Amino acid sequence: MKRPQATAITSGKGGVGKTNLSVNLALALHRAGERVGIFDADLALANAHLVLGCRPNRTIADTLKGTCTMAETVVQSPHGVKMIAGGSGLAEVMGLSDDKRQKIIGSFSELSGDFDHLIVDTAAGVESNVIDFVAACDRVIVVVISEPTAFVDAYASIKVLHQETGRERFDIIVNRAPSIAHGDQIFSRFRAITDKFLKVSLNHLGTVPDDEKLGRAVGKCEPVISSFPESPSAKAIMQIAAKIRATEPPAVDEGALGFFRPRADYLQAVAEG
Repeated sequence: MKRPQATAITSGKGGVGKTNLSVNLALALHRAGERVGIFDADLALANAHLVLGCRPNRTIADTLKGTCTMAETVVQSPHGVKMIAGGSGLAEVMGLSDDKRQKIIGSFSELSGDFDHLIVDTAAGVESNVIDFVAACDRVIVVVISEPTAFVDAYASIKVLHQETGRERFDIIVNRAPSIAHGDQIFSRFRAITDKFLKVSLNHLGTVPDDEKLGRAVGKCEPVISSFPESPSAKAIMQIAAKIRATEPPAVDEGALGFFRPRADYLQAVAEG
């Protein structure tokens, strides 16, 4: 049986619409017939559950404390997407040790039979949690907007992730662009910078236009895919989801620890307590 695919959605800075995009992509993949989960890996400021309209009773913090299994943290949202909540504002999930991050990643093997696709909504920036969660994914999507500071931070994020994880291919989504054509221009300018200084390959997955319906959905804390399915932004997200389903992610080391691919030495350590 083919193991589930894990996709990290990350950004160089906050405020670029990363979590909203993560939730909508998860919903788009679900509507295409996939069993989808979303892991809110922004452990310090977890808020994906608000957009999904669900109230988790358990979080990753409970798994780390040993009071529940990973499977027991899974919550069914009203939109059909399941989620695993981070622990917003909880001291025990801020500044995790390497061992605890590995425990979280390895624990997802419990859910291998439940999902076809896992969206991992990381924190912004390049702190240790982000680096390890990105490294554990099959595909990495970096969200970019046209603001100069966002350009600089996205470039820095890709540079660090490339250096720390060896990742050479990154998918790019241009978010909140004035138009699709403008999004193409933003991507071309961004790729020109990375091509000049980094040995990485960027793939433009698509552009999400900043239409009025998207703003209304964000204001209501609802997925635009659900609230306004015929809006330009919702249609763009559906097209991006179709591209994700149609293309294989880069090959990964199946022997390395990752979501749904725990290393043999990790499993032995768990078995030994």
